[in-house]
Amino acid sequence: MTKYETVYILDPSYDEVKTNEMADKVSNWIKDLGGEVVEVQKWGKRRLSYEIAKKRDGVYTLFVWQGGGPMVKEVERRMGLEEHLMRILTTVYVPPEMSQGVTTDGEGGTGRDSDSDD
Repeated sequence: MTKYETVYILDPSYDEVKTNEMADKVSNWIKDLGGEVVEVQKWGKRRLSYEIAKKRDGVYTLFVWQGGGPMVKEVERRMGLEEHLMRILTTVYVPPEMSQGVTTDGEGGTGRDSDSDD
């Protein structure tokens, strides 16, 4: 099973009770499909980088979960049917210790072209 991160943004009008209900609903979907929820982080209300449907804020939640590849599509499909979900993003989980030291050139160098004459 592969580990995934899913971040979703709820309408800013959602209070803590509704936010918890949505998190429970998503957890149950993952479990029903044969996956396992590893971690849930409720980040709360935050400012958006850009407006979505004329809203400047959103309620963020992060799920770290394990499951098969086809589960991602089904979980996102179910989430997409929820009218108060403004955005959804699922990525393959990369542990923090693995993501440090990554450079733009992919070789651990300085990011500069080695053939250039400086």
